[in-house]
Formats: sequence, structure tokens, C-alpha cells
Amino acid sequence: MGYTNYWDQSTNFTDKEWKQIKDEFNYVRYIAGDKIDVTADNDKNIAFNGIPGCETFILNKIIPTKQEYAGQDLKFNFCKTRELPYDIYVWHMLVFIMGLKRTNEKKDFKISRDR
Repeated sequence: MGYTNYWDQSTNFTDKEWKQIKDEFNYVRYIAGDKIDVTADNDKNIAFNGIPGCETFILNKIIPTKQEYAGQDLKFNFCKTRELPYDIYVWHMLVFIMGLKRTNEKKDFKISRDR
């Protein structure tokens, strides 16, 4: 059975936004402990999967410019978690970024999930 988190990122994150996101991700890493496997945490992206996991959550600071297939919407992103324990950490990061939106910093970020 599938369970997926979705987000639309229409613009790149600013340096200020990215610092806030990275700081929040450090908190998530701390509380998640050995429940996630971090595969990237740098100035370009954050990526982690659950232990156990399904798909890797990948958040890019800069929207990719090259399509992987014809017609790909480069602003649309998703991460299937099958509602495994790491789903809460994926959703936490997305909701945090929505909080940046509410403070007028990230107005063009939208999230949703299956339910």
C-alpha cells in the first residue's frame, strides 16, 4: 500500500532559508537517532531514508534544471514512505518549510500527503 508526501517548490531557497532548514534538519537528525539514514546534508541538498525505509526524501536548495524524462515538472516532488516510522520526519521537514511560508519568507511552497 502506498503513502506519499508531496511538495511543490517553485523557487530556489535563499541562503537564509537554507540555513534555517539545515538547522531544523540537525534537530530532526538528533531526535530521529538511528531511525533515519542520512545520505546527504550539504549546501545543495538534504537526503535521508528511514530504517526501514521506502524512498529517499530529497530536498534541493536549487530546483533542478534538467528533466530526467520528457514533460517532467521540475517543481513537483514526492517521497513515498509507506507510512513507515520515518514518515513523521519527512512531514516535519515539509511542515517546517511551510512555517517559513507563513512568515512571508517562502510564499510559493505547497505540501500535501495521501489520506
